[in-house]
Amino acid sequence: MDTALSTILEIIKYIVPSLVIFAVCYVLIAKLMDDNAARLQLELRKQNASAITPLKLQAYERMILFLERISPQFLIGTYNDSSSSATALKQVMESAVLQEYSHNLSQQIYISPQAWNLIKVVKEEVIQLIHITYESMPERATSIDLSKAIIDRMIAENRIPTQKAIDFVKAEINLLF
Repeated sequence: MDTALSTILEIIKYIVPSLVIFAVCYVLIAKLMDDNAARLQLELRKQNASAITPLKLQAYERMILFLERISPQFLIGTYNDSSSSATALKQVMESAVLQEYSHNLSQQIYISPQAWNLIKVVKEEVIQLIHITYESMPERATSIDLSKAIIDRMIAENRIPTQKAIDFVKAEINLLF
């Protein structure tokens, strides 16, 4: 009996240290693997950020360009033809705003939701300004009459619809870069 007990104790003397060494190695290797995975994930994020940052900046640039192109003064300067009617100018300007908007829809991926929502609101304000001003015009009004009425309305309200969005986008760019 004494030899059986001493044999069991002898086996335990070898197994317990082996189990302790195994546990320590397992914990160290698991920590090393986790650290390695975290390092790789950080590298991947850095690579993604370096690839996305130029796209974000380009999206903000395109949104500024979009807002400039849908500003009433740009639309009037670009599409006003003194020989056309107010109806033709209204349709051309509204169509230009919608076309510019649809051309830039994909940029919402790269800009903040607040900036995108403001841009959508401004687009609607510009269309509404054109539409409401047109509705107040006499039936035989010319494009010159409509252009003048839009400018007069902006002066009376003391605001350019696109300016607040341009200022917001510029401020957001300054925060990011």
